[in-house]
Amino acid sequence: MHNQAEIAYRRLRERLLDGHYAPGDRLTELGICDDLGMSRTPVREALRRLQSDGLVSSTGRGVVVSSLSPQEMLHATQLHGALDALAAKLAATAQRDGQLSPMQLSGLKEASRRVEEQAESSDPAGAWRANLDFHMTLARLSGNPLLVDTLDRIWARFAIVSLSNINRRRDLTPRQHDAIVSAIVDGDPERAEAAAAEHVREAAAMYGEGPR
Repeated sequence: MHNQAEIAYRRLRERLLDGHYAPGDRLTELGICDDLGMSRTPVREALRRLQSDGLVSSTGRGVVVSSLSPQEMLHATQLHGALDALAAKLAATAQRDGQLSPMQLSGLKEASRRVEEQAESSDPAGAWRANLDFHMTLARLSGNPLLVDTLDRIWARFAIVSLSNINRRRDLTPRQHDAIVSAIVDGDPERAEAAAAEHVREAAAMYGEGPR
């Protein structure tokens, strides 16, 4: 049953992050069981985990998909900015100390290139996901698993809000990533930290809805 609960959790989380459910949608155990083709026990456990993640909230009769108030969005953006800057600093430090492989660096460059490609396409949701992939790739290069886990949780909250409003959002400005990548490749922690912090500040000021 534990494996079934894990499967239910992952599939439900994936649906939430893909915009399958929108903020404010009411979900019932029975409806989710039908949706996933699973029994109520693993679904109930999955919903408890998603509630702990902050992705849904209990209403007494099922759950509601969580949104973010302007104040909550501000708090999440502030934390994201600080952690992104720390991730860039740690990644550049690892590069300076010879701890990053050429494959890891090429993965970061490729993730940045995909954001640019997607930003030029007519698929805003694809561009958003490519941007998420870049930032999580950056987080993993930090070598700090707690930082990765925390950023993953923050981005999950952003995804639910952002993907439901994706058509109202303006184009990405992915070339802001170039300064971050360049500083990491050069092994310059201070410059990487500053570039990442500036990127988040510009994105927050431009969109007012969280980072890009």
